[in-house]
Amino acid sequence: MNLPPNLPISALSVSLIAQIHEHKGALRAMNNLSPARRLALRQVATMESVAAGVRLGSVVLSDSEVRSVLARIKSRQALADDAAPQDDTDHEPVIVQSGTSVSIDDLNAEPLADYEIEALLLSQSGEARVFNADEEQAAGYYDALNYVLSQVATHSLNIEQMHELHRTLLGHSKKDVWHAGKFKASANHRSFHNPDSGMHTVLPAASPADTAARIEALLAWLDGERSQPTQHPLLTIAAFIAGFHAIRPYQDGNARMGHLLTRLLLLQGGYAAVAYSSLESQFERDRDAFYMALDRTLAGIETLNPHWEPWTAFFLSSLVDHARRLFSKLERDKEIFSALPKLSSDIVNLAREHGRVTMADAIRLTGSNRNTLKLHFRKLVHEGRLLRHGMGAGVWYQPR
Repeated sequence: MNLPPNLPISALSVSLIAQIHEHKGALRAMNNLSPARRLALRQVATMESVAAGVRLGSVVLSDSEVRSVLARIKSRQALADDAAPQDDTDHEPVIVQSGTSVSIDDLNAEPLADYEIEALLLSQSGEARVFNADEEQAAGYYDALNYVLSQVATHSLNIEQMHELHRTLLGHSKKDVWHAGKFKASANHRSFHNPDSGMHTVLPAASPADTAARIEALLAWLDGERSQPTQHPLLTIAAFIAGFHAIRPYQDGNARMGHLLTRLLLLQGGYAAVAYSSLESQFERDRDAFYMALDRTLAGIETLNPHWEPWTAFFLSSLVDHARRLFSKLERDKEIFSALPKLSSDIVNLAREHGRVTMADAIRLTGSNRNTLKLHFRKLVHEGRLLRHGMGAGVWYQPR
């Protein structure tokens, strides 16, 4: 595998990197969002990342099925937290944006609102149903996302961290216990239909005997680029991920590991957008293009002149599209809230902060008159900003 000191960079790549940094600067607007809105963004991003992350592999789960898995994890965590002594230890901050300090707690994934957990627990009548094989993969991906967040502040990546991430990713999977957190024991080559040749091309992965040495060399290259960069950090991340896929160091879970490592390296590099919007969903939307671009680069990565452009161009384009989607969402929020009366904004914020809001909640927390609130609720439902559920005294409202 040839990782040159400088990857070839085209005019397209220069343009894409410039666009990414324009959006990265605009991310400072996140500082003006309420904690409730940041939490809502992270909730959605977490669920979408888990769902898309496992579907990019061989797991077929709908978004609603993933939400059910995450709700059960959350309920188990809540029970464990109630039984465990309280930890008052302060968390170190994670620097994810130049000039902006964001704590681990602020980035910690919170997949479901309390009312969704309560509804799920009631629907299951307290029965603790075990995960099936696909649900185990989703649960593992969720835990791995949180492990990634715990490693952002280290600003490092080594074999021990990679093994722990892999062990966490497969931590719920009974069939994978034997190889979780260990390099592969047998060959795992794969092939793809190469449009350049019109034939199926074998993508040879590292042999089990060579895997550890090749991963060590790849990590050393990454460490060298971080300490004395010779190219843009985004190109380094793109090349590292391609190198990881070329080695395929684990018996299973390499595709998911690639997505998780991408998230970790981007967060460590200050690209905080991936904490608030799902990059895995972006890759899933362009799934065929993702694999085609990566495989076209992998097909020649062992040669003296690898063809980097298919992968680097796709990777950078995906980051641009991902950032655009997040900032478009933020701009829509800005327009919505600037057009709303203060009381309506307060109602929507309450709904987003707690997952739902009732008339009694609004009266208690705003001190406003019931009839006045009725008018605001009716208008927010009509405009599609809240969803109405239930009848009579049991009516509650969910944010869109």
